[in-house]
Amino acid sequence: MNVKPEGWAWAGRLTAFAGLFIAFGLVFGFATASIAGFLGTEMTPSIGWGTVTPVLLAACAVTWLLTVRIDRRPPSALGLRRGAPGLAELGSGVLAGFAIIGAAILALAAPGWVSWTASGAPLLAGVKVSALLLGAAFTEELLFRGYPFRVLHLRFGPVPAVLATSVAFGLMHGANPGVTPLALVNLTLAGVLLGVAYWRSGSLWFVTGLHFGWNWIMAASGLPVSGIDVSISGLEAAVTGPALWTGGAFGPEGALMITFVTALGTIWLWRFAGPGSRSGARASTTAAGAGDNYGRVDASV
Repeated sequence: MNVKPEGWAWAGRLTAFAGLFIAFGLVFGFATASIAGFLGTEMTPSIGWGTVTPVLLAACAVTWLLTVRIDRRPPSALGLRRGAPGLAELGSGVLAGFAIIGAAILALAAPGWVSWTASGAPLLAGVKVSALLLGAAFTEELLFRGYPFRVLHLRFGPVPAVLATSVAFGLMHGANPGVTPLALVNLTLAGVLLGVAYWRSGSLWFVTGLHFGWNWIMAASGLPVSGIDVSISGLEAAVTGPALWTGGAFGPEGALMITFVTALGTIWLWRFAGPGSRSGARASTTAAGAGDNYGRVDASV
C-alpha cells in the first residue's frame, strides 16, 4: 500500500491530526476533570498528571487511529518497536540526553556560575516527577517527531520535516514562564537536535529517551526545565553567573551556553544515531522492514 501523500494530501493529513488531537484532548480533559472532581482531587494549572494525562492520551489516540486504522501501518512504522529492542533504544536515548545536557551544566559549573546545596526531597516524589517527565517527553515526541514528521518527510524530504517540526516545537513553548527570544531560539534548535536524532535513528523510542534524559538531568540538578520549576532531587541550585550564559530564571535552555552545546550535540547525534552506529543499526532494522514502514528515515534519503 502506497501511503505517500501526493499533492495537498499531506495538508489534509496534518489537519486531520491536529483536529482529532484537539477533539480527543477535550474528551480526555473532561473525563480527567470529572474523575478528579469525583475523587475530590483539586486540578492545578501547573504541570502535573492532571494536565499531562489528557494530552498524552489524546496524542496516543490520534497517532494510533491515523497510523494503524487509516494508514494500515503498525506502531513500528513510526519507530515504536516492542519488547527489548524498544527498551534498548529508549535507554540509548536517555544516555545521550544525559551526556549532552550534562556537558552544558558542567560547563556552567566550572566557572562557578552554578552551585548546589543539599536539601531534603522525598524519594517517592522524585520518582513520580521522573515518570511525569517521561510521559511529557513521549507526548511531545508523538506530536512533533511522530506521525506529522513522517507525513512531512514523505512529501518534502527529511530536512523540511526537521525544520518545520522544530519551529513548531519552539513556538509551543512560547507561553512558558520567563521565556526570552534566546530561549525560543534554543528550543527551536533543540527541536532540530531531536529531529535529526529521529531522522538518523528512525526510532521514536530513542528520541523520547533523549528528550527525557535532557529534561531529567536539568530537573535533577535543581534547575528549571523550560522555565518551569520541577523538584526531583535533594539539590537546590544557585545561579550567580550572567543571565546570557546561564539562562537566568528560565533555566539553561535560555542560555547562550545551550546554543553551542545543542549545535555540537546535533553534530554528534548525526554520527551516533546514524545507520552505522549501534543505535542506528537497531533502528534501521525497523526502518527496512518489508511493508512495515512509511519510508526509511536515514541519511541516504
